[in-house]
Amino acid sequence: MKRILAVAILLCICGTTVAQTKEQKWVLGVSGSFVNFGDGGLNSPLQEQFNFQVPKLTLTRYLFKGLSLEGGITLSILDELDGFYSNAFNYFSLDGMMRYDFNLSDENLVPYIGIGGSIVGAPDNVANSKATPTLNFSFGGTYWISHQWGLNVQGTYKYSQDEFESMRSHTQLSAGLVYSFKPRVLVYRLWDGRRR
Repeated sequence: MKRILAVAILLCICGTTVAQTKEQKWVLGVSGSFVNFGDGGLNSPLQEQFNFQVPKLTLTRYLFKGLSLEGGITLSILDELDGFYSNAFNYFSLDGMMRYDFNLSDENLVPYIGIGGSIVGAPDNVANSKATPTLNFSFGGTYWISHQWGLNVQGTYKYSQDEFESMRSHTQLSAGLVYSFKPRVLVYRLWDGRRR
């Protein structure tokens, strides 16, 4: 039963935040994410190459001229899923990012780039570990499938200086759903049928 519930959660609440307009300023996102510490991760104090997280929660507010401010939190509620993955430690991260969408906020497909920072929690499998600040570089996009729901994917490189021994630089990939608090006006698509 736990396995079925975990798979259902992973499939149903995958998402992240993006793409607002002047009229639709707030977007909420829920996603699953995957962290890659690289080949050296296994030989580091982390003893981990890959780590999976559910959920990653984000809230984004459109500011002006294609710029948005995003805040997020990544949690590891499910440490393992039999036959799929088992994390060596619980990954926790508080994230902030300024994002630029090339002034395409009103489109159905909204690509973006971003820069920001994170505080990554101390890994519980490393003795005397401490929370670590990182400098983040992101890219991603949202495809709006309805007036309020979209699909989002995002890649983030989190740079951690060598002096912080509790964490190493890593890549975080996430995918999930986003929800716009106010309905968006979608650009007409061929498969939408006849315009009214």
